[in-house]
Amino acid sequence: MVKSRVSSKGQITLPKAIREALGLRPGEEVVFELREGGAFLRPRRRVPLEALLGRLKGKRGFPGEEAERRAREEAWREGA
Repeated sequence: MVKSRVSSKGQITLPKAIREALGLRPGEEVVFELREGGAFLRPRRRVPLEALLGRLKGKRGFPGEEAERRAREEAWREGA
């Protein structure tokens, strides 16, 4: 068990062993979750933009110029 003390400003210092175990670096954010009998601390990891784009891979977005061309041709044929 590792201990830390709460300052008069409500701040705590995360012991080095905890920071290293969680891979925390200066400036990174942590999330506190209240749980029965205490609190749970975990790193708040930001998801890189590339990872978000990877999740969208294979999803259809705006079809682009080809769809516009087809829509114009269809409208022309229908006399619009």
